[in-house]
Amino acid sequence: MVKEILLIVCLVFLTIITAHSQDFDEKLMNAKLAIMDGNYESGLNICNELIAIENNDSTHLAEAFATAGLACEGLKHTTDALNYYSKAVELKIPQLDIYDKLIGLSKIEKNDSIYEFALIEKLKAFPIFEESITKNLNNHYAKIKDYEKLLTTSNKLISWYPSTVRYLFYKAVALQNLGQIEEARTYYQKVLELDPEHPGANMSIGLMLYNRGREIFSQKKKEYEAIANPDRVDYAVYNRGIEEGKVLFKEASPYLIKAYESGSYPDLKRVLFNLYVLLEEKEKAEPYR
Repeated sequence: MVKEILLIVCLVFLTIITAHSQDFDEKLMNAKLAIMDGNYESGLNICNELIAIENNDSTHLAEAFATAGLACEGLKHTTDALNYYSKAVELKIPQLDIYDKLIGLSKIEKNDSIYEFALIEKLKAFPIFEESITKNLNNHYAKIKDYEKLLTTSNKLISWYPSTVRYLFYKAVALQNLGQIEEARTYYQKVLELDPEHPGANMSIGLMLYNRGREIFSQKKKEYEAIANPDRVDYAVYNRGIEEGKVLFKEASPYLIKAYESGSYPDLKRVLFNLYVLLEEKEKAEPYR
C-alpha cells in the first residue's frame, strides 16, 4: 500500500513538473515571438514574469534572462541588456551567441569588468575558443594596465607564438611595470631582434638607459656636494661617475631617436634635448629645443 502511494505521489509530481515546463516553454516562445514582431515591451514583460516564478531551474532562468536581454537591446536599454545577459551567462546558458552579445555590447559600452567576465565565462563554457579569447584578454589587460594578468596571458600566447612581436612586447611591458627591469629589457631586446624599428621597444630601452644615467648624475652630484672640502680625489671620483652616466646617455640616444622619429612619442623631443645638454653636445641638442 505504501509503495503504491509513493508511486502515485511521484507520478503526480512528475506531471506537475512536466506541465510547469510546458507552460514555461510556451510563455517563453510567446516572448520570443513578440520580440520578433518588434513588441519588445511585451516580450520583456513576459520574461520578467517567468523570472519571478519560484522553483525555476537554472536552464529555464538562463533562457528567460537571455530573452529579456534581447528585448532590452531592442528597446535600446543597454544597461538592462548587459545585466540580463550577465545573469544568463552566470547561469551557464549553453548558447554561444549570448556570450558574444555580452562581449560585444560590453565592449561598445566600455564596461571593462563585464567585458572581462564575459570573455572568461565564454572560455569556461567553450574552451575550443581559448586562442581567440586569450588574445582578446591580452589586449584588454594591456589597455587597463593590469600587468599581473597581462603577464599571464602573454606567457600563454608566447608558448603558442614564440616569435610574435606583440606578445613579446606585452610581456616586456608587464615585467617592467612589475619591477622586473632586467628581464623586461631582455624581452624588449627580443622584440628589436625581430623588429629593429619597433617604437615601443626602442622608447622603453632608451628611457631605461637614460633614467639610469640621470640617477647616476644625481647620486654623484649629491655625494660630491655633501663633502665639506672636496679635493682633487673627490672631484676625480665625481667625474668618473659623471662619465659613467654619459656612457649610458650615449647608449640611450639611438634608441630614443628611433622612437621619436617614428612619430609615436613626440614627448621624447624634450628628453633628447636634455640628454644632449647633459652630454654637453649643444649642437645636437638644438634640433630638439
